[in-house]
Amino acid sequence: MKQAKIQQILVSIKDTPSFQQALTHSSRKNESPEKNIIDYENMEFLGDSILGFQVSSYVYQKYPHYSEGQMSKLKQFMVQEKTLASLSKEVGLANYLKLGTGEEKSGGRHKVSILADIFESFVAALYLEKGMREVRKFLNLSLFLWAKGKENEIWDHKTQLQELCQAQHNRIFYRLIKNNRETTDKHFIMEVYDELGKFRTQGQGKNKKSAEQEAAYKVLKQLKKK
Repeated sequence: MKQAKIQQILVSIKDTPSFQQALTHSSRKNESPEKNIIDYENMEFLGDSILGFQVSSYVYQKYPHYSEGQMSKLKQFMVQEKTLASLSKEVGLANYLKLGTGEEKSGGRHKVSILADIFESFVAALYLEKGMREVRKFLNLSLFLWAKGKENEIWDHKTQLQELCQAQHNRIFYRLIKNNRETTDKHFIMEVYDELGKFRTQGQGKNKKSAEQEAAYKVLKQLKKK
């Protein structure tokens, strides 16, 4: 269903001049005898700004308990080349990419830098053709959906909780609540609790480490609300 909705968005603007420009690499422009071909570089500039704003807004609203540094780190993680390139492949933008013969032969269709560029330029094209609401819809189906749960890959919540509790002379403990080995993803449930009885929370994950990280994250979130 998600992919079908994304394809509907792509198809809705694929015949527009904005879309054509957004998916045209400079190598195609340089090799073509046609004078009116425009590459995606200027559109990438606009898309970068739009994406930066949308991601900042998403992080601010989704993680209001994060510090400015944490918000910046998550934003950087979301808009890095590797992330955007992967999403370009996933949503099918690479299929519409127009390259020059030389760039095509050298594997340009699979280059991380180019794939990241066209994600940004497509965002600009979508904004110009459909407006910011449609951009947000696209990002909800792609980048923002991808980002869910990824915060545990950026920083170590266990270490943060450990340092916080040590400063308060409070010890923390983890114990296994459930290990369902019959499932393919080996679903673990871990509980974290403290010596002073301030918190007791559970986390879930594919292994003990990820379950402990989620439990620690939940505690940090609870403590910052107090």
